[in-house]
Amino acid sequence: MTEIFFNILLALHILGGTIGLVCGILIFILRKGTRAHAILGKMFIPGMLLAGITSLIMAILHPNSFLFMVGVFTVYLVGTGARTISSKNPIANQPLDRLLQLGMVCSGLSLGYLGTVGILNGNNFGIVYLVFASIGLLMVMQDFKNSKGQQLDKKAYLRKHLQRLGGGFIASSTAFLVVNLRELPDWFPVWALWLLPTLLISPLISFHSKKYKPTP
Repeated sequence: MTEIFFNILLALHILGGTIGLVCGILIFILRKGTRAHAILGKMFIPGMLLAGITSLIMAILHPNSFLFMVGVFTVYLVGTGARTISSKNPIANQPLDRLLQLGMVCSGLSLGYLGTVGILNGNNFGIVYLVFASIGLLMVMQDFKNSKGQQLDKKAYLRKHLQRLGGGFIASSTAFLVVNLRELPDWFPVWALWLLPTLLISPLISFHSKKYKPTP
């Protein structure tokens, strides 16, 4: 019975991840702020949340600490990005926001610990843990900074929305590559494959974020 439930979760996970990946690609390609962009965003967010939440449950049924922490990472990024655009406010100090931040802090510290131990033991895959931990913890620090009540510019919520959902798209792209590219050349390390979407997509996120320059 447990295996049947796990397989159902896996199917939902793949469905959500596929929706997130396809919609994310189209969102990056198409013009921002259009009706098509809004429709795709409304599909991308639940798709990615479905992928993230199912990964959390699967990681509990078949204990996998890394899968669980990546699930928290995905839910945090997409959840905060969705809440930002729905409220048009970058300040995140509500109970749900604090819960998402707490989950990310715990996962970030755990990823940082595992990454450090891995590197000290000669496992270069620890670099992946450290990169993901750094990104997540930096964004939580941004949330705490924005919740202090200082005046923010009128486009801050757009930049945050773009950066958080862009991070969710990186998570979806990473999962797609890792699952489908099983045979790699001997000279190409596995940890580099995990970081490839981050290296390729992050500059695009930065480029689009600059379009929403701070305004008083």
